[in-house]
Amino acid sequence: MDTRTIILLLAIGSFLFFLLLLLDQFRKAPAQRIPYWAGAKFLQAVGSLILFVRGPTPEFATIASANTLLLLGCAYEAWAVCYLVGYRVGRRVHVPVALAIVAVCLATFCLAPPNRAQVVFAVHTVFYALPAVVLLRQNRAGSLLRWVLGASYLLVSLLFLAQVLWLAVDVAQSWQRFGAIIYAVMVPSIYGILIVSGFSMLLLAKDKSDSELEAAQASLRNKDEQYRRKLERLNKTDDLTGIANRRHFDAVLAREYARHTRSGEVLSLILADVDHFKAFNDCYGHVAGDECLRRIGGLLAANASRATDLAARYGGEEFACILPMTDLNGACAIAEQIRRAFEALAIPHKGSSTAGVVTASFGVATMRCTKDRTFSEVVAAADKLLYAAKSSGRNCVQCQAVKD
Repeated sequence: MDTRTIILLLAIGSFLFFLLLLLDQFRKAPAQRIPYWAGAKFLQAVGSLILFVRGPTPEFATIASANTLLLLGCAYEAWAVCYLVGYRVGRRVHVPVALAIVAVCLATFCLAPPNRAQVVFAVHTVFYALPAVVLLRQNRAGSLLRWVLGASYLLVSLLFLAQVLWLAVDVAQSWQRFGAIIYAVMVPSIYGILIVSGFSMLLLAKDKSDSELEAAQASLRNKDEQYRRKLERLNKTDDLTGIANRRHFDAVLAREYARHTRSGEVLSLILADVDHFKAFNDCYGHVAGDECLRRIGGLLAANASRATDLAARYGGEEFACILPMTDLNGACAIAEQIRRAFEALAIPHKGSSTAGVVTASFGVATMRCTKDRTFSEVVAAADKLLYAAKSSGRNCVQCQAVKD
């Protein structure tokens, strides 16, 4: 097979690759497209076609234009390979490089044909060596495709380098035939290697696309999990105070009661009601009232500090604390600690007939959990004690154990 036929095959192969890549790029989302690759194959196809059409000894203008297109295609293919392994080549790089290639090809007008070919082959060597180095150095995962593609580009660069060195050496006339043989071998070798590298790049691009799709799906699953947890947290949390809401309180109390029933342990419950809160809102406004409730919620969460304890907004200005495996003395001590902490907040309350600051009344009930009772009994007992605390002048704690 002569050189012109191989050049024609290179042109046809590059053009078919261009069409294939163009179709593939249009089918993908913009973020998944590989820049430079289709343009590289188009430039290589046109450059090879010019060399074929103009014959074996074209004039300089033809050679210059063909070499410019081929070198540009080679450079842009190197940028596509860089993109495949994670390096993005921007305009600050590829535009000056493209202009430099055009300038070099025009400058070869001043050189003799052997020197002109030497310069063009040297530039080819550089742009085939670049993706080889990138692929082989960045192949920490040991990808076979990267090894094959990197080795293909390395072989092509070595073939061009061999031709450069041959042209640089002033050999005897008897060796010129040997140089012609090297060139004749180089062209079909490059054709075969470029076909292999082209298919390797297609497979590598598919691997990259699959990896990006898998990463996107993993990210989507992670976001779904985050949103699910956030929604679950919102469903359990009171919007204003940031502590548990009534729905979560009811669920936790039922669960804890069932757990205590199996072990026969006691369960304590604190119900608290902010004293004269309606008067507080009338005096200071609802914005100040909301801020007051937020501070009280934070205080309750700080005092119900065990991992098993739960502070919740029971409704309106009412709050509750579930104290698992806590006897009456311990629960009363915690309630008294919270009552004093309320006073220590020193939130002014001019509308209170109990004190000049915000206070609260507390009902504390402790009950041994058994199968013949329900958790509603401890709630009813704590509510009755809360009412007793309010009837006794407010800002106090009423405690009692529910009899077995």
